[in-house]
Amino acid sequence: IVAKCAGFCPGVKRAIDLVLELSEKRKKKIYTLGPLIHNRQVIKTLLAKNIISINRLEEIEEKNAILVIRAHGVSPETEKEMRQKNFEIIDSTCPLVKKVHSNINHWTKKGYTTIIVGDKNHAEVVGLIGWAQKNCFVVSGPAEAEKLPSLDKVNIVAQTTQEEDIFKQTAEIIRQKSKEAVISDTICQPTKDRQRETIKFARDSDLVIVVGGKHSANTQRLYQICARLSPKVLLAETDEEINETALNGAKKIFITAGASTPNWMIEKIVKKTRKLTRKSESFFTQKLAYIWNVIITSSLFTAISAMCLTYICMKFQNFLVDLKFVLLSGLFVGSLHLFNRIEEKGANIPDEVQTMLFAKHKKTAKLAAVVAGTVSILISLSFSFYAFLLTAAFWLAGTFYPYKALKFSKFLNFPASKDIVTSLGWAFVCAGIPAISNNALSYKSTHLAILFAILIVFIRSTLMGISNVHNDMMIGKENFYKAAGPRPTYIIIFLTFIFIETLFVSLMQIGYNKEIIRRVSYSLAYYLGLLLIFIFGKIPRRVLSETAIDFQFLLSWSLLVTL
Repeated sequence: IVAKCAGFCPGVKRAIDLVLELSEKRKKKIYTLGPLIHNRQVIKTLLAKNIISINRLEEIEEKNAILVIRAHGVSPETEKEMRQKNFEIIDSTCPLVKKVHSNINHWTKKGYTTIIVGDKNHAEVVGLIGWAQKNCFVVSGPAEAEKLPSLDKVNIVAQTTQEEDIFKQTAEIIRQKSKEAVISDTICQPTKDRQRETIKFARDSDLVIVVGGKHSANTQRLYQICARLSPKVLLAETDEEINETALNGAKKIFITAGASTPNWMIEKIVKKTRKLTRKSESFFTQKLAYIWNVIITSSLFTAISAMCLTYICMKFQNFLVDLKFVLLSGLFVGSLHLFNRIEEKGANIPDEVQTMLFAKHKKTAKLAAVVAGTVSILISLSFSFYAFLLTAAFWLAGTFYPYKALKFSKFLNFPASKDIVTSLGWAFVCAGIPAISNNALSYKSTHLAILFAILIVFIRSTLMGISNVHNDMMIGKENFYKAAGPRPTYIIIFLTFIFIETLFVSLMQIGYNKEIIRRVSYSLAYYLGLLLIFIFGKIPRRVLSETAIDFQFLLSWSLLVTL
């Protein structure tokens, strides 16, 4: 059983995204006072991108250096010292930690003594002490609370990752020792959800694997909770720590993770655990999973999806389906998506297939992308010189897009640009090229096909962006989801569905391509269901997400191929 609440919390994800986007834009060293998060594997990944953790401000030699305040926050005195040194300060303090700062500041001004329930040496707590103007005590739990002197007015707060039961027990002891007590439950909701889920499953498990950095306070707390509930608990930073001896005798295994643990590390440990425990799993099944990962990661399935969309658009346009158009779109789309994947940079550590394709065989993968793109351009030449010029121009623009340092590519780097440009590119090859070759650009059927292609690919691309975010891959504001935020994104996708279905209903009422539109309309219910899973359920891992998202095009094609 894998915890639904495992992995990066919103505050950590926000900090990671912030520094990675900053690294992409500024192309210079970025410093953090202390590790951005308590996970050595992520810190190593950040270091490779010139994001450097320091222990003292004096370690920064550059003038006007970029200094990021990490998710844990800092005291007012430390922030003042940072600004006095003329650093460019970027604040990535978790918004929930900032709320604790405001809480402490509010009650301190009213003369209340702050009592922090937490680890006194933890970076977050050190910052909280500063906001209390040192008029405070730090206690780790009930035992230390018993030793406190009697106090008049106290404000009791918690480190945001504190254990809920310990905070309640500690706060009650302090309340009884004080004349007046304000109990401010500042444990963040993601921590509560994570701990409650852990308690629910750990008590019924033979073995609990807690994934995360050994220096992470919230990971250690999860480990301590599990140690009280399960007969056997393993704290693992990497999949190398999972072996047959550790899993021996365990029939029910629960895997959870700290707030600073990336999804790719959880996935690797889940995969290793399944490999060691499911010895009966056939060699054929393992190889099939590997091959499908190659098909997804190499953008082959994406290319097939584009071919299906071309078939759909040509049906809308009342054209005889020519396999040259279908092949052109698959090669064109597959080529550009492969190019983007090769140059993709993010917080994600590559899996076995990504390493094989984009590290060991990077030159071969690039060559395959170039050959596929070149063949698509040559096919377009068989239609018309105009189609050839447009196909070549679109393809070159797409190949430049990942290289944001190039001046040309900056024209394509605006908020939500990736989803918009991807939609236009697919619409061009799937509906535009057939229309150009048939001199049908002015036809209403062509306008319908192009509009449908733009909208359905926009939904596809946006869902891919949502999946990437939840799988801890770095995506910037060139993705609609990052530019607009979760709630507006889901609203826009839903409204896009409503618009498409309303348009289809209107066209069916006037008898236009009634059977084709009816069947495509039915297939869209699949995407709507997938959207609801993304909103209310757990977003699947990368390979499964991409399979589910692109399956829409195969489904629509399968409903039309019998006509």
